[in-house]
Amino acid sequence: MGSQEGHYLILRNLTASELEAKWPKLRSGNYAVRSRATGRYNCMAFANGDDRHWWQAGLHGGRHYWPPKTSDTLPGWVDLFIKQGYELTDSRQIEAGFEKIAIYVDLVDMLPGHVAKSDGSVWKSKLGRIQDIEHASLDLLEGDKHWEYGIVERILRRPIKRVAKRKATRKRKVAS
Repeated sequence: MGSQEGHYLILRNLTASELEAKWPKLRSGNYAVRSRATGRYNCMAFANGDDRHWWQAGLHGGRHYWPPKTSDTLPGWVDLFIKQGYELTDSRQIEAGFEKIAIYVDLVDMLPGHVAKSDGSVWKSKLGRIQDIEHASLDLLEGDKHWEYGIVERILRRPIKRVAKRKATRKRKVAS
């Protein structure tokens, strides 16, 4: 999301050297590409588990979405995740058993422009219209050079829901 979106006019997979030129802290071994380029969804959609819509305030209908009554501000983004069961935390570390959300803000206007998520084992980001990546730490996308996303301003976490365990419990109850 954010101001970098205008840079993604051509939809194609970037090579490792192109990604590392745009985000200078990325290096072989501290990130891995996990998808092909797509303009179908962005980082906010990715963090919310939606790979069918482009989440952007002011755009509605078709392939665009923005949650009703959600402002495109840092408090609005934080509130969106709190409504989904996340709570604020100060820890930037990956925590087994917890999903995490990291909200980046632009260093010029301090508005949110990117969100990364952790599944309890690695950080993941959708880089605008290009690939999804897994990255070793949040600071790899921070900065004010090239396409970097500013700084991580808020981090939220919630316990990972154990779907398989719930299904097994339901089956036992039905069989009883």
